Amino acid sequence: MADITSFYQGNVEDSGKVNWRGDQVSVPQGGQSIYETSSVQLAELGSRKVVGDRVFRYAKAGGAISAGELAQYGGTQLINVTAGDDNPAGGKLFTWYAATAINANDFAEGYLISQSGTAANLGFTYRVKSHGAISATSTGNLTLYDSLVKAVDTADKWTLQQNLYNGCSQMAAGTALPLGVAPVAVTSGDYFWLQTFGPAAVKAGTNATAGLSLIAGNTGAVIPAGTTGKAPVGVAMQTLTSGEKGMVFLTIAP
Repeated sequence: MADITSFYQGNVEDSGKVNWRGDQVSVPQGGQSIYETSSVQLAELGSRKVVGDRVFRYAKAGGAISAGELAQYGGTQLINVTAGDDNPAGGKLFTWYAATAINANDFAEGYLISQSGTAANLGFTYRVKSHGAISATSTGNLTLYDSLVKAVDTADKWTLQQNLYNGCSQMAAGTALPLGVAPVAVTSGDYFWLQTFGPAAVKAGTNATAGLSLIAGNTGAVIPAGTTGKAPVGVAMQTLTSGEKGMVFLTIAP
């Protein structure tokens, strides 16, 4: 069960040495420390917090994750999104066709990229600010943070991806995108601070000597580098014992 269940349960920030720097936005939240989970969202997903020499991002769990386990991206990605209108350059509305029903703001703070079509649009990436609910087999509008650089052609295909930190879950097979390590146990639906950089206690999948580069392994663990197709996670700070939690310097997102 989450430690915080109401917006009115704010408390004094007790994460330790919290560093507020110029590159870190002040987080509008009710005092949720890195050692607490919440059933209500108290900060924007992806918000960055620096505690001493550790870096955290605010995330929502899409499955149970134990303390010291590696989490993977679990958001929804819609490929071959069809542009629903010839939106003009300079505007911040993108009209699209939804094959299935979409809840309001399911893709807020996510990304829209130009996947294929006219050469003028190819490769552009835009951040999604908000959108309303969209019924199945109908069109709706995304409000973007950025203005469209080029006019949208209805022949273009796009990819729409949820926020990186929306719906993260325990690393399963080591082949998904690693996001960070949970500092506390979280249940599905919890909001929490996910550690992405710096010293952290992390589950070891196999024995590893200090100084070895580590990659994502199975069931929330890290393993020594060398296996192809696995994403880098960090460096062992001590000799790691299989099945135990040991000190790892994470290098996922500074």
